[in-house]
Amino acid sequence: MQTTSEIELPLSVLIRTLNEEDRIEKTITSVLTLGAEIVVIDAGSKDGTVSIAKRMGAQVYFNPWPGFGPQRQFGEQKCTRRFVFSLDADEVVTPELSTAIQTTLSQTNPPQLIVVRKAWVHPHHAKPTAFAFAHEQILIYDKNVARTGSNPNWDKLEISIDESPIKLRPPLWHYSLRDLNHAVTKAVFVAQLAADTQKPRSRSGLLLRLPFEFPFSFLKAYVLRRYFIAGADGFNMAMSFAIGRYLRIAMMLERLDYGARKSK
Repeated sequence: MQTTSEIELPLSVLIRTLNEEDRIEKTITSVLTLGAEIVVIDAGSKDGTVSIAKRMGAQVYFNPWPGFGPQRQFGEQKCTRRFVFSLDADEVVTPELSTAIQTTLSQTNPPQLIVVRKAWVHPHHAKPTAFAFAHEQILIYDKNVARTGSNPNWDKLEISIDESPIKLRPPLWHYSLRDLNHAVTKAVFVAQLAADTQKPRSRSGLLLRLPFEFPFSFLKAYVLRRYFIAGADGFNMAMSFAIGRYLRIAMMLERLDYGARKSK
């Protein structure tokens, strides 16, 4: 039987899903100790994602996928508590992070913007490697001062105050990719989404970036993000990251030269 917090925080955990039955239970379990409202926005899963989420006490709503920003906007409207914790279905809150969140939001005047670190976990690995790359992002925020923008490519917050966010030291664990096939499939999807929806760039700028995007992106992931620590797994993930970044530029150039993609 799952254990929940005896103290209710003014917090809604917002999770977007699509065919996540292999991961959603672990994600929801990791936040039960927060005593938060759990809101799942599902884009039309064909597996057991919705039934698992409901069984674990989440409020589940259906919304056809409109893009990253608009989907989180829809979810924010369903959250009834003051603070939103935007969590993906491939992320797990560690006990240390859960304690830090409870301590922070239990204050009389809690901070309105909170940065959470996402520690990357390679496919087939149980936890982050030593010195794992961690992306920092405002994931916990007061709905009165911050809401997600409408860009379909990312979840950028529109913030109405000048207050500097605080940073929680313990990271969550980010299981972004299941395997190499998932990595490549996701890279192609994100590249095409960017090409279809982002404002076209100058042709000369795209041509200048085309030959350098792949090697630069590979070095960024393999060296700067320290994927090399994971050996062959890290090399493969750096390659798939670089492929995705290259395809984004190539597809943008294709769209600029030949117009919008036509469905067959």
